Amino acid sequence: MEATFEKALVKGFEKVDYLVSSLNGFPHITKGGRWLENRNGHWTGGFWTGLLWLHYLETGEERFKEEALLRAGQLACRRNDNTTHDQGFIFGPSCIMGYNITGNMELKKQALDGAGNMFDLYDRHVELIRAWAETDYERIAIVDTMMNLPILLWAADQANKKVYWELALSVIDVIQKYHIREDASTYHVVRWDESYRITGGTHQGYADETCWSRGQAWAFYGFANVYRYTGNAEYLEQANQLARYYIDHLDADYQARWDFVFGDDTSQPVDSSAGAIAASGLLLLAQLYKQMGNEKQYQYFKTNGEAIVRSLIEHCLYERTDCYGILEKATVDLPRNSGIGESTMYGDYYFMEALYRIKYEDNEEKIALLY
Repeated sequence: MEATFEKALVKGFEKVDYLVSSLNGFPHITKGGRWLENRNGHWTGGFWTGLLWLHYLETGEERFKEEALLRAGQLACRRNDNTTHDQGFIFGPSCIMGYNITGNMELKKQALDGAGNMFDLYDRHVELIRAWAETDYERIAIVDTMMNLPILLWAADQANKKVYWELALSVIDVIQKYHIREDASTYHVVRWDESYRITGGTHQGYADETCWSRGQAWAFYGFANVYRYTGNAEYLEQANQLARYYIDHLDADYQARWDFVFGDDTSQPVDSSAGAIAASGLLLLAQLYKQMGNEKQYQYFKTNGEAIVRSLIEHCLYERTDCYGILEKATVDLPRNSGIGESTMYGDYYFMEALYRIKYEDNEEKIALLY
């Protein structure tokens, strides 16, 4: 592992170590550099727990294992929460990864319950999983769901529930049909009316026909991961196309503006969290192609994934320990003026996951522990 990456890995875990003793709740995003916390984990509690598992895997220190188990246990309050599609985010890096590491059966049970919550949000008329069971969101699905579908595939295998597997595959097919444009960009949101006519749009992007960069990252990482769980070559090819669109729309510094419509317009903020998600997703793609013996694709995605990590280190790594997270310059939701130039728990987690993928590229057992 080159020195630049090793130094960033050490720095990131220093921040995790500091936060363990300074936080009460689950960190979500920062406001003015200070973490906003919540008790039930919101949709990001799994990422804080995942950072603790990564720290344990790196150092072997039991205190991080115990803290990860504690935090995963605190997420038990969400095991019957069927109001959000974010079950993979909540239970994947926390309980599935924790189960992979420890064999703890309670973590497995929590994750299986989370998968059941996904099933409850399925709308059979359109074959999509609703994003939220909330007023005014009754007929909305978002592309972020691609990152949550692996919990259904995992649960189908663990609990021998074929219906989970079939549901996940049907949702993936509909996402391909309605979320992905001909040029391999994505609609963040699809909506359907009372007659079940589906149209594309956005929620956090600039406009309905533009491409929100974080949504594009969620999409291609998600397709790469469902290929990992299913072995379906169609999903790998879809991930490839979506990832290439993402790479082709970065600026000269390998940074992504919050929406790709802005190109390299420096008056618009970047989203470091999109970069972190994308970097880890690209490195996952590289690993998958390496396993297939496809050297050309492996080198392409490895080179671009590592280039994004270097750029994040140069431009977004926050050096002080007592405020912000590991990365600054995230853009949470610009249309609603939320979290601009801040840190996010998902950005920090995927940045460290990307560094973990780099360091343990040749250790398939360690890589296989990830959700």
